[in-house]
Amino acid sequence: MAVWVYIRILLLVTAYGGVAAAASLFPRSPIWELSAFIGEVLFSPFKLLAACLLFIAGFLAYSFFIRDLISSYVPHYTKRPGKRPTLVFGCAALVTFVPLFLSHRFLACFALFLALWYGIMDVGFMRKRWK
Repeated sequence: MAVWVYIRILLLVTAYGGVAAAASLFPRSPIWELSAFIGEVLFSPFKLLAACLLFIAGFLAYSFFIRDLISSYVPHYTKRPGKRPTLVFGCAALVTFVPLFLSHRFLACFALFLALWYGIMDVGFMRKRWK
């Protein structure tokens, strides 16, 4: 149980830290100026690469929490009742979206959308493996 808790804490820190760091590293050029964005990509490609990798790590970590919540509490997908720590960490993951949403609305909504999509899709794959 202790290892499970440590892994979930590490995933929570990775999720929040990845999306927050990606939000600070993405270029802040206006959306409609393609030349400014191309200049940013050409002159600092590693910054953009780091931002993309951190964003991917963040939304994948959030998707694990969503997968755990769905597979534990939706009766169609579960074979055993949900555990309370799963609910606590799932709620903590959802609460960490509040500061992300308040500071970077678009990026937080995009990360939540991708995490929901991947988490729900992963539950479907898990269900096929259970049969």
